Amino acid sequence: MKITVKYSGGIINLPDTVALHLNEAGEAEMKVIIGIFAFSSHFNDFEMALPLLAERLDLTLNEVSGALKFWQGAGVLSIEGAVEPTASAVSAASAKTNEAPSYTGEQILRMVDKNPDFKMLADCAMGVLGKDFTPTDFNSLLEIKEFYGFSDEYILMLLQHCCESDRASWAYIRKTSKILYDEGVDTYEKLEAHLAARKNKRSFEYKIRKLFGVGYREFTKRERTYFDKWVELKHSFDLVKRAYEISIDNGKGTSWSYIGKILENWHTQGIKTVEDAEKSLASYKSKTTMSSFDTDEFFEAALKRSSERIKERSKE
Repeated sequence: MKITVKYSGGIINLPDTVALHLNEAGEAEMKVIIGIFAFSSHFNDFEMALPLLAERLDLTLNEVSGALKFWQGAGVLSIEGAVEPTASAVSAASAKTNEAPSYTGEQILRMVDKNPDFKMLADCAMGVLGKDFTPTDFNSLLEIKEFYGFSDEYILMLLQHCCESDRASWAYIRKTSKILYDEGVDTYEKLEAHLAARKNKRSFEYKIRKLFGVGYREFTKRERTYFDKWVELKHSFDLVKRAYEISIDNGKGTSWSYIGKILENWHTQGIKTVEDAEKSLASYKSKTTMSSFDTDEFFEAALKRSSERIKERSKE
């Protein structure tokens, strides 16, 4: 196997000592060390560097600060003065991003020492994410717990969900936490129901894609409208499949609008199962057959009366 590096207008040079600490560095540490060398020409002092890196790397001020301390301790960076964010930097970043409060390394240590429950949460979280926490990891965990007030069980379920989605970065976990909190999904029971609904929707979508031959392409706007409507009305896949079969049998093919109309009519009639749909279809066919029979009988009687009149006239 041959790997070719594709340069696109620039190169970032990193000290070879960075490679010696890759196993110890977390996501924030890797982002910061690359960002330092990538954006170094954009700032002249630490006060400017900290909020700039935080914004561009989607990290908190304290995550950037903790990462800088990590690389300073590893001998990769030499930093003059304190590595803590200044009051003006914190104020500017908070006003801009409205981020959750961050904690210094000392605050984290004190919190862990005084709160054995948090230590247990951290141990479980490390098990879920499959890694030992750096100070920035502890900081992110504390932010979620303290800012949103989620229970330990809630946080562990959220972390597990993010891992199963292959999106276990703290940036994604924080973003998801905010979305859930804003939507009112703030208890373990609500989160459990929310994730179950998401799982059912994904399963339903997979089956619909397979049935309609959509594959992995994006739904068109029209297709998405119909799909979302079926989800909203809580149609079962079996019911959609039966409507699909009717569309095929009637020569309409995979017409989303025709299938949608069938499902809409069934919903109006209160039909929720395939069994109910079959009964409705049988009733419709019976009425149609009876109507056809009555019509034929009417014409036959009319023809008979007409024939009798002709015979009577011929006798005259």
